[in-house]
Amino acid sequence: MSGYLHYLKLCNAHDPADYRPWSISGMVIGHVRHAVAERLPEFGFRDKGDGLTLAPASFEALSETLAKATDGLRAAGLAAPARGELYPLLAHPDSAPLAALDRGAATEFGILNRGFHLNGIVRRVDGTFMWVARRARNKTTYPGKLDNMVAGGHPLGISPFDNLLKECHEEAGIPPEIAATARPTGTISYRMGIPSGLRRHMFYTYDLELDPDFVPQPLDGEVESFELLPIGQVMQIVENDPDAFKYNCNLAIIDFLVRHGFIAPDHPDYFEIATGLRQPLF
Repeated sequence: MSGYLHYLKLCNAHDPADYRPWSISGMVIGHVRHAVAERLPEFGFRDKGDGLTLAPASFEALSETLAKATDGLRAAGLAAPARGELYPLLAHPDSAPLAALDRGAATEFGILNRGFHLNGIVRRVDGTFMWVARRARNKTTYPGKLDNMVAGGHPLGISPFDNLLKECHEEAGIPPEIAATARPTGTISYRMGIPSGLRRHMFYTYDLELDPDFVPQPLDGEVESFELLPIGQVMQIVENDPDAFKYNCNLAIIDFLVRHGFIAPDHPDYFEIATGLRQPLF
């Protein structure tokens, strides 16, 4: 197995038998571990044996039900601390939100979780270079790991474009007129089982080509520093050091490498790499 395939298998490792689906109006909204499923009927969920259902209601009523359920799960040690940021409850990536859920419970409820990853690229006469971020050492998640130039979750109440502009400014000091030139290149999706629940992630991908004299500046404390690396060196890190980057950042880099021909069809795992970046979420 190549180093690239390692990340595809890591991000899609899960056993469906470990989870039960929950739905609203016949639409599967999430998947929860059995310990969580056993507690949800206390908060208005109905157990149908093969899954759980939540009665349709207004945005506000559903959000309140989920907030109470999250508080109950947290008190029982089955949910992470609140993050203070609301994520939309979605039946489909392009559908209107049904309710709001604290980001800290997204994995426990196994909801569809959107975000984006941006590759910052510099073209020079001596080759292609990529900006790599170093996550702050005091972050609660993956401190000190390498990261894409800019990446972020997609909170409730903001468009993908405005979220891109916001995160580019906050994480890397990129002015909006430059960030707006980022080219959307598609999506990456995966389902990853972890002890707290199921990560059902879909993120938009972007390439941002920057002038050689532009230097990103960390502003919000999420990033410690930036380094401009030759694409060949980035490839070596991804292939040979599985602990260097935050786990899903590797997928955005691999996607870039495939799209731009740095991973070519003569690679022995090309088909599996190219098709493995977009796994079904439902």
